[in-house]
Amino acid sequence: MTLIVSGSARDLTEMINNFSSKYHDDFFYTNSLAKDYLSTTPSMTKATALAKALNTTLNNWGAGKRSAPTAQSIEVIARALLLPALHSNLIELAKSSFYLTIDNGHRALREGSPFTSISSFDQCLMSTLGDLSSMFLIDNTNVTYPMKLLLLITGLMPALDSQVKGGLAISGVPGINKTRYLLPEDMNVDAKKICCLPFYINDCASRHLELIASAISDSLYPSLSNEYGRIFDILFFMQKTLTSSNRVIFFENQARGQKWYNI
Repeated sequence: MTLIVSGSARDLTEMINNFSSKYHDDFFYTNSLAKDYLSTTPSMTKATALAKALNTTLNNWGAGKRSAPTAQSIEVIARALLLPALHSNLIELAKSSFYLTIDNGHRALREGSPFTSISSFDQCLMSTLGDLSSMFLIDNTNVTYPMKLLLLITGLMPALDSQVKGGLAISGVPGINKTRYLLPEDMNVDAKKICCLPFYINDCASRHLELIASAISDSLYPSLSNEYGRIFDILFFMQKTLTSSNRVIFFENQARGQKWYNI
């Protein structure tokens, strides 16, 4: 099973440009602070700056509204960002993106990966999502907001909000479009879906590098270059309004009875 970009560079450019400019601004500002935070042992000054940006962006993206969890205070988030174990895990996840691939139908790591095995990647990813949930959010049980935090800090992969799940469903992913996507425990089916998605995305990006690069270069947001997790977050988000006849990303060669997440 392979993730394919079927749209033209112009199609992708239009989707990027039509995505909310406010959401673009939130990501660029917060992620720039996150990159600075990840570049060295963090100081309280850097942690506080990032915590303030994360708190603001989470609220801009719906935290505290309806059934969404509430963001912790800036002070609480800053203290969490200073924890060495969390900082180390976030660094490894941020670095891992370009080393994730699919080889002969199975997840694989390219040489140089910060992870020594697929299982160590899975464990780090799920553990980090759990930490982001418990340390950065109040009364959270859903996977959406920890994934938004992960996207903002590391850029690793899309966040499974309702729009992105809808776009994934249009791409041919069965069972992804649940009303509530609870924070998984251990390596259940939902955890497998989360862990395999960045492999599909980076494998797809590696096969469509020229097309994606052209789309980004021609867009209003050339700073998205090499930000594949964010690019696919945007494309899946925007694809929710499309159909199987005009979608721009889809899965092909799914064998009969094959589970897309068993790779």
